[in-house]
Amino acid sequence: MSLYEALILSSAQLSQEDQEALVERYGSVISENGGTLQKTDPWGKRVLAYEINKETEGYYTLYEFEGNGDLVKELERRLKIDETILRHMVISKDHDIRLQAKADAKKSRRTKKPAPEAAVQTEPEAETEEA
Repeated sequence: MSLYEALILSSAQLSQEDQEALVERYGSVISENGGTLQKTDPWGKRVLAYEINKETEGYYTLYEFEGNGDLVKELERRLKIDETILRHMVISKDHDIRLQAKADAKKSRRTKKPAPEAAVQTEPEAETEEA
């Protein structure tokens, strides 16, 4: 099972109860299709940068879940059908985790490069006093 993140932008014209029902509906779609919902984060109503379907505001919801490719296909299919969804995006977080691990390994190799050999300093020999 892979880790995924889904961001859903729904119409701000819906009532608060309808928004909550929408959040629950897609959470249950994830659970019903063999996924494990890690986190649901409703971001709330935000002003859009540009109009989408003649709307200037939208309601954002972020889901983090574990699942397989079939779950993602079913979730995206249902999101495309729903007319209250303005936009959606589902990404694989495993890819991001692998890229971050690769970048961290590269950074640690850079910092662990051996320093240029410095001139070896020897202790000064003790001078003998002649009296």
